[in-house]
Amino acid sequence: MIIPYLVFLHLSGSVSGMLLRRMRIPAGALIGSLLAAMVFNSMYPVIPAYPKDLRLGIQILSGMVIGTRFTQADIKTLKTMVLPVLILVVMLLSINMGFAYLMSSFTTLSFMTSFFACAPGGVSDLALVAADFGATMEHVALLQLFRLISVIIIFPPLIRKMIAPSERVLPSKDMQASEVKAKPNKQHYLSYLISVATAFGGGVFFVMLGIPAGAILGSIFAIALLNLATDGAAYPASLKPMVQIFAGCYIGSKVTIQTLLEGRVLLLPALILLVELFIMAFLTAFVLYKVCHLNWGTAIFSATPGGITEMGLISDELGLETPKIVLMHTFRILAVLGVLPLIAQYLG
Repeated sequence: MIIPYLVFLHLSGSVSGMLLRRMRIPAGALIGSLLAAMVFNSMYPVIPAYPKDLRLGIQILSGMVIGTRFTQADIKTLKTMVLPVLILVVMLLSINMGFAYLMSSFTTLSFMTSFFACAPGGVSDLALVAADFGATMEHVALLQLFRLISVIIIFPPLIRKMIAPSERVLPSKDMQASEVKAKPNKQHYLSYLISVATAFGGGVFFVMLGIPAGAILGSIFAIALLNLATDGAAYPASLKPMVQIFAGCYIGSKVTIQTLLEGRVLLLPALILLVELFIMAFLTAFVLYKVCHLNWGTAIFSATPGGITEMGLISDELGLETPKIVLMHTFRILAVLGVLPLIAQYLG
């Protein structure tokens, strides 16, 4: 039963994703496949669990696309990112605390459920951690899913209108070489194989170490090292929209009829969470812009609490400083998964 489901899920996601991409909608492949998967799931009778290995494969290929953006110049620039990372983590956790108190005061959710629901972390990771502290895991997962979907659908078109053309990073010769658009030859195929093997090696290794978001972080790290050492990391141009489509299908696969029914109970918490998203993104971006002198595009994408995979792919599509943005989101995830349970334990 899982095979037909996956085939039709990704087929509908591919058609919708490519349609929105042709319409030049920001992150159109991702948004289109996400919406199609949500509609498809709502009509499908029994939704099987999305295969873990396939999800990890999508994350590894996403890391491969993102990792090719790292060059020698980027590594030198990342040394200046200590202060922005500290500001980002402190502000996001502080806003998280404030809105958790607000949500628990004005809704029927407990403080612990609100605390983990408002956190700018991963959907499944936070839901699993939340259960250990007495929070309602289903509510945390649904609200986290709402956060991720809202970020992907609302923020890319909004941010694109706010970014000046001067803030877009023109692809360097190395970047242009990494995304092979010409007809591939034997050398290209060899580069693809080396890059894929390196990405999967790094992703699997980080997963085995138990590192949060290890599949994508390990892939990014391995491909970045390969690119810095040899300038040989490469992928076919068709890989980027394909990865976005698969990522959208995976996120959309978590939405079922039960999800929509639960939405009635979580309507007010979801509205509060939506307000938090805007304050978290724009207030934090404003501080990063003023204090750390990051350009507005980098600041707003770094402060928008979406997934590493999604924000990295979208920023790459918009021509922003993806290495900086990925670094900021990496530390955000590590801080949320590392610090949040400690705070919850103290409060609990």
